[in-house]
Amino acid sequence: MGSGYQKLPPYYDRWQKSYGKDFSSLIFPRLLASVRAHRVGGRTMVDVACGTGTLALLMARRGWEVYGVDGSEGMLAQASEKLSGKSLPVAFIRQDMRELSLPRPVHLATSFFDSLNHLLTAADLEEAICRVRRSLLPGGWFIFDTSTERCFTSLWTKSETFQESDFSIILDNAYDRALRSAVCNVTLNVARNGGTERLTETVRERFYTAEEVSGILARESFAVRECQDFNFTSNPAVGKLKTWWVAEAV
Repeated sequence: MGSGYQKLPPYYDRWQKSYGKDFSSLIFPRLLASVRAHRVGGRTMVDVACGTGTLALLMARRGWEVYGVDGSEGMLAQASEKLSGKSLPVAFIRQDMRELSLPRPVHLATSFFDSLNHLLTAADLEEAICRVRRSLLPGGWFIFDTSTERCFTSLWTKSETFQESDFSIILDNAYDRALRSAVCNVTLNVARNGGTERLTETVRERFYTAEEVSGILARESFAVRECQDFNFTSNPAVGKLKTWWVAEAV
């Protein structure tokens, strides 16, 4: 997918919390509201591209049986560390979202923080959504987000530095509007053994229009019940950076 998240995982949560609440905690109330509003039945789910497992654990504490699936070994290591010692119904599985295959089908699938934008071709996006559809029980639901183009033109066009006592992260972003292609070159400077170790990683994403996503959902036997741009921050000036999708398997 072009985004392996091999170097970032040990620092990911601390970096995200530098912005305030992490994204999973911010959108958790919205997810619960959608589950209630659309009367999502059952208590089994998969969080696709679960990252460090924050949302999976939040849902498990609400009584859900959760599979957390991610392609990054490092992200899952962080997730498993959070789960360690806790009696929660969560199983973390390493899988590429285009190869999603669960031990049993579930009532709900989720995928947040623009995880689907990491898929760099429409064919890959369709394969991932196809796999989600196959993983759902009849009448199951898929609730997810994608990034709006405003997100890419406002956040993926500048450099940013985050500094902690034991590491720093430098983000060098670029967005090609014609190709709808975004790239973030990440530099990690980590204090280690009295010196500094420099690590690099590249994260790539692609912008998909609402029409493209809707078309794929329709082809994969989903009915879109909600499609709404939203601002997940407390700053209105930022604008609507994400699109919230609720789709029912039909």
